[in-house]
Amino acid sequence: MLSDIEMRFEQVMKGAAMDLATFYRDAREHAPIFWSDAFSGWVVSRYSDTKRVLFDEEAFGPLTIGAGSSIIHGRSILQMEGDEHRRKGAILAKTLRNTRLLETHQRDFTRTLSAQLFAAFPNSGDFDLKEGFTTKLPLGVTSWVMDIAEAPNFRSNYDAIVAGGASNLRGDASVQARAQQARTELFSFITPLIEYRRENPGDDLLSTLCTAEFEGDTLSDDEIRSFCSFLLAAGVETTDRSLSSLMKHLIIHPHIWHRLKQDRSMVLPAIVESLRWAPPVHAVSRGARIDTEIAGQLVRKGERIVTMMASGNRDPEVFENPDEFIVDRFKDTASKEFSSKATILSFGYGLHLCTGSLLAKMEMVEGLEVLLDNVEEFEFSRGVPDDVGYVLRSPAHLMVNMKLSKAKPELKSE
Repeated sequence: MLSDIEMRFEQVMKGAAMDLATFYRDAREHAPIFWSDAFSGWVVSRYSDTKRVLFDEEAFGPLTIGAGSSIIHGRSILQMEGDEHRRKGAILAKTLRNTRLLETHQRDFTRTLSAQLFAAFPNSGDFDLKEGFTTKLPLGVTSWVMDIAEAPNFRSNYDAIVAGGASNLRGDASVQARAQQARTELFSFITPLIEYRRENPGDDLLSTLCTAEFEGDTLSDDEIRSFCSFLLAAGVETTDRSLSSLMKHLIIHPHIWHRLKQDRSMVLPAIVESLRWAPPVHAVSRGARIDTEIAGQLVRKGERIVTMMASGNRDPEVFENPDEFIVDRFKDTASKEFSSKATILSFGYGLHLCTGSLLAKMEMVEGLEVLLDNVEEFEFSRGVPDDVGYVLRSPAHLMVNMKLSKAKPELKSE
């Protein structure tokens, strides 16, 4: 017979709109590790256990090829470990964690795109801030950084790849097939570019993937294609969900919005607190390499473990008053939270810390700054939207009206 926690977790896995904070608290207190038939594995909820599963490479590793996102993307950085992951990750970091690029033309492009998206907002009536801004901003930046924005059917193929990945919790075969078709179309565009970029490199990520090496290691054509597919989905969707969750909270609590308008030094701390409070990725899966124990429970070699990072982010053993959104919680440590010294688990931990966290940080800061510059206040026009999904969770839409701080500039035609 299923326990109460197990039954509630089955509802969580279905992406139901429900009070996850209470579920997480009950799991940490009464069932810090439990077996889930729905997941066919163990589920852990406490910060310390989650951190260990993410960090302890000897006891835990990524799921095998053919599981999770690898069904769509192939063998990406997620499936790599040890020295291979360190070397290939260093190649990615040459663009994604390059402060010179981040602080110059990547930032300039993001700021310009943010302003263009704002200028395209309707002058009257409600509109979907998610579709018009929180999705289009990271999609535009990531496709520009990767130099693949001109791929045929780019937006529809992006939507299909995302739908068939971690969001496809039920393993819908038709959704998966459409995602694989979209991936094939994307690969057909990328393949000839690989040879061209090897001979004619630029500052874009694709050029880095094609030409860079680290300790003598380079990427094969197959790895480049898989990395591009994975980074397109992961780099866009997580930032989209992060920014939409932040905007939802700021719209519900306009006093915080006005505080950020008046004190821009609080923008980054507010972003970090939102990432802790409502992370884009609530859970990740790992596999046991050896027989081991978690919270006193024997976990056998080969068994699956899902780490509820969003629950760890609300563990009172680490975060005071964890169920409260405290805008200045990270006022002195916000930048650290985008590095290997992070306290929050929203970007993973250890070897698989998100390589693109600095790019995501820059996109969210620049995008939010443009909105703060121009919008006096947003309000929901069709009620507060529910958060949906589980592994990836955020509002499905943000239907809003807005009151401007100043006249909106006209959108210039090309």
